[in-house]
Amino acid sequence: MSAVQVDDPQNIAVVGGGMAGMLAALVLARDGHTVTVYERDDTDLPASADEAFEQWERRGAPHARQSHALLARLRRFLRERAPDVLDALREQGATELSVEQILPPDIVDRAPRPGDDELAILCCRRLTIEWVLRNAVTAEAGLTWRGGVGVSGLLADGTDVRGLRLDDGTTVDADLVVVAGGRNSRVLDWIADLEGAVQPVEELSEAGIIYLSRFYRLREGREMPLLTKDGAGGDLGYVAFAGFYGDNGTFSITFGVPTGDRELMALRDAGAWEAAIRTLVPLAPWTEEGLADPISDVESMARLRNRIRRFVVDGAPVATGLVVIGDAAVATNPWYGKGCSLAGIAAEALSGALAEHGRNRLAIALAMDEAMRDEMEPHYELACRQDADRTRLHASLRDGSDPDEAAAATRDFILNGLVPATRADPDVFRAFFRSFNMLDDPNALFADPAVLSAAGAAHAAKDERPPAPTLAPDRDEFLAVAMAATTG
Repeated sequence: MSAVQVDDPQNIAVVGGGMAGMLAALVLARDGHTVTVYERDDTDLPASADEAFEQWERRGAPHARQSHALLARLRRFLRERAPDVLDALREQGATELSVEQILPPDIVDRAPRPGDDELAILCCRRLTIEWVLRNAVTAEAGLTWRGGVGVSGLLADGTDVRGLRLDDGTTVDADLVVVAGGRNSRVLDWIADLEGAVQPVEELSEAGIIYLSRFYRLREGREMPLLTKDGAGGDLGYVAFAGFYGDNGTFSITFGVPTGDRELMALRDAGAWEAAIRTLVPLAPWTEEGLADPISDVESMARLRNRIRRFVVDGAPVATGLVVIGDAAVATNPWYGKGCSLAGIAAEALSGALAEHGRNRLAIALAMDEAMRDEMEPHYELACRQDADRTRLHASLRDGSDPDEAAAATRDFILNGLVPATRADPDVFRAFFRSFNMLDDPNALFADPAVLSAAGAAHAAKDERPPAPTLAPDRDEFLAVAMAATTG
């Protein structure tokens, strides 16, 4: 969807200057609206992306120094709506991985397919993404950035929102309020203060992991580690791990530690971390002696939840003149990397709703609810299912009980059916890539007869294949190595 110049521009207030707020503000301003962003953090924009990583305090973004990648869905959105932002990310050294580059080495048929141009991931640090976006937003005509300005509530006539109440006691009028305040947004309190008959409905589930990451910079003359047939990550049952390309000669390594495994939190110690990552075969190219040096501590992010909030209940909006987007509306386990793409989907949907419905505030609310249910909720539901299955399997591994049969069967089919099929069949790999990168409905993968046939055949032959090579020690050995290297 390309930019649309609206006939009747509106005055739009965006609360929150994180990814969701900036993406929405940028596209709405380019559609011709007058946009003001209200961001509570009062920090100057650093001079460079590297300075942003080293110095920028983003209190409202606890995941600012965790591993990130821009999935193909958001890359497509930027290519269509903000190509200058995409170009700026490339100029900052973001690593672009095309399907041709990451096609498994055992696949013989490497001929391109129609649509391959959108099958690419953009890898860079979260703060680099925000730094590039902030530069674009603050330079955009028709867009005003008000940093250090907190919002205390909504200005409304009943439940018809007409502006904002600021922390300093002043008010501002707006034709539309867009709340993009992140996971900790107080938007539910603000809506409750309106005392409407209909209140939002919230659904929560635990992600079941704690996120640990550490960043590295290549030494002079060294190049990024190459992806091998072993990939750059995996789920060992007791912990998940992955290597992420970054920008400007940086990369990161991340662990997903089950929330109930306190012993593995020893990985927060730098010595334990460095010893542990060197036990993992897929990370051998990333931990080669002399390749890189750490540029961060081991950063942790806990209390992770999947959450969705519904602002239209039984066909009735909780308020009009109000749109809630980003993590304030739907949040998923960051391990899956969906958050930025969900923000892009919401920004695109809002742009389209305003172009189609103008000042019809009820129609805008219903259109955004439809976008949530059709385009965002399926990705949320998949994250919930994956986390629930993994949590049950982790629990059985930890306490020695029999694993949940359904969760174990799903894991077995994926590991011994789908994964081998993606390594042998170029079209199955592309279907998986499209699903993982949110280009297709997440339910489409296992509704594809070709995928099911190939995965089923691979699963049926699992006992005929030689045993998979050991890529990591068992939990006890892994923990022993980490504990022996603890420096604290």
